[in-house]
This record gives sequence, structure tokens and C-alpha cells, in this order.
Amino acid sequence: MYEPGSDGALFRRQGLLTDLEGTLRQLERDYARDVEKVRQFERRYRPAVGARYDELEGLRTKINRGWEALGKARDGQASEMSGGDEDLDEAGPSAPRPGGEARCLFLALARRIHPDLAADDFDRRRRHEVMAEATLAYRDNNDRRLQWLLEHWQAESEPIRGFGLGPSWLRTNRRIAWARYRIREMQYSLGQLHASPVARLMQEHERGRAAGRNLILEMRRQIEAELEDASREMDRLRTGIEDLEPELRMRVRVATGI
Repeated sequence: MYEPGSDGALFRRQGLLTDLEGTLRQLERDYARDVEKVRQFERRYRPAVGARYDELEGLRTKINRGWEALGKARDGQASEMSGGDEDLDEAGPSAPRPGGEARCLFLALARRIHPDLAADDFDRRRRHEVMAEATLAYRDNNDRRLQWLLEHWQAESEPIRGFGLGPSWLRTNRRIAWARYRIREMQYSLGQLHASPVARLMQEHERGRAAGRNLILEMRRQIEAELEDASREMDRLRTGIEDLEPELRMRVRVATGI
């Protein structure tokens, strides 16, 4: 038989809950602040460097695919480039799309956590948070994450009825478990944000500025130089394609867009 703790133990648990929820609110504020800092930096960085960097990456991808196709053509492997060449259709793999399992799990979870089913404001807020996490997991086609969220919800979301020490103890423990879970999630999200390419670039820029350097200007000059090198390499690649037999030349051009 379940025996809840004493009133004193409940008060201590509620004190722990207050501390955990305070920590969670601080992490949420930190995350919102850092996201905004990264966004502001990206708005400055993109016009100065981002578009040219994207252009450079696209050119490098096309060059790599072009040399690969040219090598196959020279080796007499024209059959590998005919029709719809899987390895030469688009630059890089396509983004994963949610599969059947992820979709089924997402729909099952969405039916259970609809905010209209909330018993109170805390429950409604929790449902919104789980729904946001489920949506991200679905977009990532992460069926394992969706399965975990579904099982966690099924185990933790049964309504607690009644008043008194027992139900209060259960409600407090449930909120403690949820606060700890959200703290871990926010810590993970902060780590992912700080490890993102834009955030790392921002950190390097801030360190460079403290040393009297303008990292963005340096990067822009470097990218311009690398674009010139890539353009010269593209010219060499086009010359190599022009030297092919007419039929192979056409297949390479169709396959690579060069």
C-alpha cells in the first residue's frame, strides 16, 4: 500500500520543486537571450558574408560532382551517367522526410496531449511544451524520441484526483519529475545552440574584436579569394569536358548542369 510522506516531507519536496522551477525559468531566459543574440549576429553576418559563402559552397559542390563525372566519362563508364543518375541528380542527399512510424507516433501523441484536455494551467502549459518537442522530433523523423515522449506521457499523465496529503504528494512529485526533465532539455538545447556554426562564428568574432580584429571583414576577403580560385578551377573543368567525345560531353553536362 502506498504511504505518502509526512507534512514536513511534503513541504521539503515543495521547496525542492520551487528551486527546480526557478532553475528552469532561468535556463529558459538564458536560452531566449542567447537565441536572440545569435539571430542578431546572423542578421549582420548574412549580408556581409553568408550569401557569398553559400555561393562558394554551391560552386565547390558542382565542381566536385563535375570532376567525378568527368573521371567516369574518361574511364568509359558512360552507362553510370545515363538516365537519372542517382549520385549526380542533386547536390548532396535530400532532407529526410518523416516516415510512417514517426507519423503514427506523432498522431497518437497529438491526440493524447491536446491542450483542450488540460485540467489546469500547469497541465495546459505542459501539454504545449510536449507538443512543441513532438513537432521537432517529427520534423527530424526521430521515431525513437516520439516513442519516448508517448510512453512518458502515458506513464505520467493519469489525472490525480482528490485532496489531502496523498494527492498533494503525488502532484508535487509529478511536477518535480517534469521540472527535472525540462531542465535537462533546456541544458541540451543551450548546448546545441552554442555548438551551432553561427554561434561559434559569433564567439570567434567577439574574441577577434577584443583583440582588435574584424573577423567578418577577414572572412569576406578570404571567401572572395576562394571564389576566384574556384572560378579558375571551374574553367579548367569546363575545358576538360569540352575535350570529351560529343555524346559523353552532353551526358556530363546534363548530369552535372555544367
